[in-house]
Amino acid sequence: MSTGAPPDAVPAPPDSLDPRAHRSDDGAAERLRRATAVPVAFLASALAVACVPNAVGLVPDLVLIAAADERFGGWAGLGVLAGTAAAALALATMQRTGAGPALSLGAAAAVFGLTLGHQVGDAVQVRLAFLLLGLAVGGLLTGAAGMAFELTGRLRSAVLLVWVIPLVSGWPVVAWVALHDAAGDTAQFAVHPPAWLLLPIVVTVVAWSALSMLVEAPRARFGAGPFALTPWTALLAVFGVAALVSMVIGFGDDIDVAWLRPLVIAFCGALVVVLGALASAVQVVAARAGYLALLVVALCYPASIQTLVAVTDAGDVRVTGPALAVLAASAVVGVVAGWWRPMTACWLGLLGVAAAASGAWVIPDTPWPMVAAAAPLAAAAGAAAAAGVRLSTVSPLALRFAVLTVAGVVLLGVVLSVALGWALGGELAATTDDARAAGRVVLGLTVAASVLVSGYLATLVPRLPKRR
Repeated sequence: MSTGAPPDAVPAPPDSLDPRAHRSDDGAAERLRRATAVPVAFLASALAVACVPNAVGLVPDLVLIAAADERFGGWAGLGVLAGTAAAALALATMQRTGAGPALSLGAAAAVFGLTLGHQVGDAVQVRLAFLLLGLAVGGLLTGAAGMAFELTGRLRSAVLLVWVIPLVSGWPVVAWVALHDAAGDTAQFAVHPPAWLLLPIVVTVVAWSALSMLVEAPRARFGAGPFALTPWTALLAVFGVAALVSMVIGFGDDIDVAWLRPLVIAFCGALVVVLGALASAVQVVAARAGYLALLVVALCYPASIQTLVAVTDAGDVRVTGPALAVLAASAVVGVVAGWWRPMTACWLGLLGVAAAASGAWVIPDTPWPMVAAAAPLAAAAGAAAAAGVRLSTVSPLALRFAVLTVAGVVLLGVVLSVALGWALGGELAATTDDARAAGRVVLGLTVAASVLVSGYLATLVPRLPKRR
């Protein structure tokens, strides 16, 4: 049967990823569940992006946050650990429980985490905010992507496609809202949507999760094998150790600054190298290519695009809504293109990220020159991210591995971008010049990582199987 797929599309997933082979009779509840799955996946993914502790709001308010709790860095690491653990547990039990429990947990944690993280007043609020925001990100991201395990072919593809869109287009929007929503003299590291917007989203997500658990839809079979053990265990170990090291550094108050800077640089460098080397444990070529593409985008793109928006917005002319809309639209176009041509987009998209980051290195002071540099960056990152997810649909285990990668790296990326910018730049981004210097560090690292991985992926493309 013709699928209308492009000539370089990835192979069709096996029956174990397609519940059509073991569907139950369609009732009204089941039809409603499938009909609303795509918008719910989009809302859950967008809410997860909003729950990621915002570096744009975090860095300027570090003094206020430290005044509330001087060991906030350790609690940020604990939030990463909690979010990663929630994501891993949800994915490990997805075959039995489905996406419903993860979505419910994430939505409930989001309501309280966003409220606590918006206007921070004391140490207890800081600690609970980091913990709940981490749980929200882990639950919502894995729950939204996990919906694909209990849906049919085309609907499954649509769910994964809309899951990627906020992960690329949402970062400049969150940064812009944080910059235009000052909390006064109180610290904030989360953007709190208005109640009329947040509550309907949460109710919709929770209602769908309850419906999913009530219907007990057929789910994909994960099976067993080497892929289920080695890469999954190694990735969990890397995330766990990274979060624990972040906690040790954050909770420790007796480390001299002269030692702390090289320690942070060594830790960040070792973590990136280990995450990259982990690709060698992924034996399926398509899954390996998807993992590397997602790793680079999730690690480098959010900090890069948010820094561009923040520095430009601090200039003489603030970033406007139309400029922001162009960035979001560019990301959507890139996602669609990457989903349609995954084999080409996985390496060409990263090459475009490197080129756009090089062009954006000056970080303009006015909006439209910034958009001219940031829009190609958003489009290229969207193409690479969508290609990574599409390539990871070769099996349920590969997709589960990719989702855990995104959830863990997105959470770790906030900690790494703030810490590494301070360690290499010498100062926190208290002024526009400091922010520009830190942004150039991030953009330079983005160029290096994108070029290296793009070159490697270009060598993998000939080994990727074609659709028959």
